[in-house]
Amino acid sequence: MRRLRTTASRWAAVACLAIALLYLVRVVDAPSAAYLLGEIVMGVLGVAAAVKMWLHNCFESHLAAGALVAATSGGTLLAVTAGLPGGGASGLTPTRVALLALSAAVVVLLVQDGRVRREHARRARRPYAR
Repeated sequence: MRRLRTTASRWAAVACLAIALLYLVRVVDAPSAAYLLGEIVMGVLGVAAAVKMWLHNCFESHLAAGALVAATSGGTLLAVTAGLPGGGASGLTPTRVALLALSAAVVVLLVQDGRVRREHARRARRPYAR
């Protein structure tokens, strides 16, 4: 059974792609090989989640988007408050603000997508299935 692709899921896919692009742009300024690898992995995860969500809007795409959002927001908040390993806390840069805003947007859009799909499923049921 095909899953309903909503406007909110399409915008969530765009937000995941924007997060991935921000990570891939930051690859140039990676301070070490570990950060380089982490940013590449996050970029690839973001692209994969965005493409899967755009095409199928399935559980797996929501899971990948959730992992991307959790890692992005958690890592960004840790970098701002406690600091990255080997360094102190750093301030909010425009990139970090954008990452936090996009992460929040993905969560809100996925919740809205769930509400729309739930309402559509309720209306699409056969009368005898109620």
